[in-house]
Amino acid sequence: MDKTLRNGLIAAGLVVVLLLVLPFAVPLDSYRGRIETAAGNATGRVFKINGPLRLTLFPRFGLRAKDVTLANVPGGRAAVMVAVGDIDLAVKLVPLFSGRFALDKIVLNEPVIALEVDKDGNPNWKFANATTSETGAAKKGGTLTLPASTEFSGIAISDGRVTYDNAKTHSHRSLDHVNAEVTITTADQPIAASGDMSLADKKLTFAAKLATLRTFLGSGTTHFELTADAELMHATVKGLLTPDGTAQGIIALTSPTFRGLAAWLGTPLPAGGLGGLTLSSRIENKDKITKLDDLKVTLDGQKMRGALRIDARANVPVLAGALDVDHLDINPYLSGEKAAGPNEPQRPGWSKKAVSVALIKEFSGKLALTTGSLRVRGLHLGRTALQIDSENGLLTAYLDHVSLYGGTGSARLIVDARGKIPQFANTLAFRGVQLNPLLKDALGLDSIDGIGGLSLDIRGAGANPDAILHSLWGKGTLTGANGHFKDVDLGAVAKSVKTMLGGEATGTVAATSFNDMGAAFVLANGVMTTNDFHLTGPVVRMSGHGAIDIGGRSIDFRIRPEADYAGYGIAVPFHITGSWDRLHYAADVAGIVSGVMDGLLGKGGDKPAPGTKKKNVGDQLKNMFGIH
Repeated sequence: MDKTLRNGLIAAGLVVVLLLVLPFAVPLDSYRGRIETAAGNATGRVFKINGPLRLTLFPRFGLRAKDVTLANVPGGRAAVMVAVGDIDLAVKLVPLFSGRFALDKIVLNEPVIALEVDKDGNPNWKFANATTSETGAAKKGGTLTLPASTEFSGIAISDGRVTYDNAKTHSHRSLDHVNAEVTITTADQPIAASGDMSLADKKLTFAAKLATLRTFLGSGTTHFELTADAELMHATVKGLLTPDGTAQGIIALTSPTFRGLAAWLGTPLPAGGLGGLTLSSRIENKDKITKLDDLKVTLDGQKMRGALRIDARANVPVLAGALDVDHLDINPYLSGEKAAGPNEPQRPGWSKKAVSVALIKEFSGKLALTTGSLRVRGLHLGRTALQIDSENGLLTAYLDHVSLYGGTGSARLIVDARGKIPQFANTLAFRGVQLNPLLKDALGLDSIDGIGGLSLDIRGAGANPDAILHSLWGKGTLTGANGHFKDVDLGAVAKSVKTMLGGEATGTVAATSFNDMGAAFVLANGVMTTNDFHLTGPVVRMSGHGAIDIGGRSIDFRIRPEADYAGYGIAVPFHITGSWDRLHYAADVAGIVSGVMDGLLGKGGDKPAPGTKKKNVGDQLKNMFGIH
């Protein structure tokens, strides 16, 4: 064998042996204490390498430490803040010859990081007692420090886990299977990070940029960018972190379901609405107070603009601000179901689906809303100024300058969700409104046309619309002018009992015109009663009394039409009964005698015109009952 080749093989073998033996021959345990002390000085926490410490040559020259821990704050929930299965530190050889320590790459395998906030709001990632690694002097109010000469090529995290526990808000989060690549050179250079993780069994990918590690962990102003993508959201935030703990910037967020997003992030919301969401705003956050300016939101197809302030220091967030909304439909948030469309058939009777008022308990504060249109239950309102005050489950909504059904008005609605059964109170005054669409949308009553007014002061309680409407009590007034009653011609009714019982006085083509109409009423257990109903028209005058069962959607009413018939004011009382969908008209036999006598004695109408022969009682009765 050639001597040169033999010597080369011997040298190569010695190198291989040296490389295999060196990691075990170098007494690295003598450096364990130095490393632990340096890390402890940098963080102000106890840093321990509990497992073996080895020198590695492949695939990179460096160190490997097993079972590494960083202590938590005193009294913390977790025993340690950071626990790593093993850490690989790849060291660059060339800088060592010039006295510089340059890390090629740091790999954290299966780290577990416990982030905590105590009951006073103090986070455990603030290293308040840190000291410098060079002098060892205490640095009051400082944070994590690093030697200025420290260099990196990057940090990798493999299959990590991050937990978050907040003792003040009693919240818990967990990020699992965290994988990340962090591009970093020195503590004073920009950082880029990207990776993915699992949050509540859903994958989340992210990318982030940070101005410098030193300013982020220290006390400088740091610019940052963050993008997060998941099945339930896409979000971007760009801004800066200031030394006083303020984060400010611009946020953009989209989600196919706000309800699903909130539940995924650990804040489940009550049933009802809260579907597709887009949001953009200037944002500022400090000490759990978030300000959103130039806010633009689209939620459930409703577009909003304005400003909000959210104070999350208490268990229930406190909201304040003003929003302008193009249109607002409150029904989905009350009933938990999509509001019926204009062409959908209406089910008979009131709904027994539970009304959800739990959302009222989720926030407190004051909100000013201006809406282009507002829908509450069946009511459709035009442009409305709405002031909402909510505290501890008690909500009061003031509606000023309301436009509805061609008229105007104001209202106050109180929803008390503090007890087991929701309670409601409503005070309103509307004027100049179109009665037909108002009564149809509010009560399902489609038999009155005209222009009028409505005032209400009512109360109710119940878990669903059916129970609420059966519980109503209070008082109100209804007025109308220049309209008509559908499906009945009370002028024809007034002429004779025979006509009344025939088909020509009632039906889809029949109607009763009026110039003036009104009534005052009281409500008890969902039944509205009145004793002073009155109506005047070109043919007939009418008074009446009776009850309208709003809860049961039925009527029991007696009316007394008065008409100038054949020279006499003849009053023929009628009894109206039945459901709203199918009314029945029948003679009030007990009242006919009184009506006839009033007419014959001249109490019910005007005197005969001059030159007209006054008919006797027999002639009058013949004409009334169609006897010839």
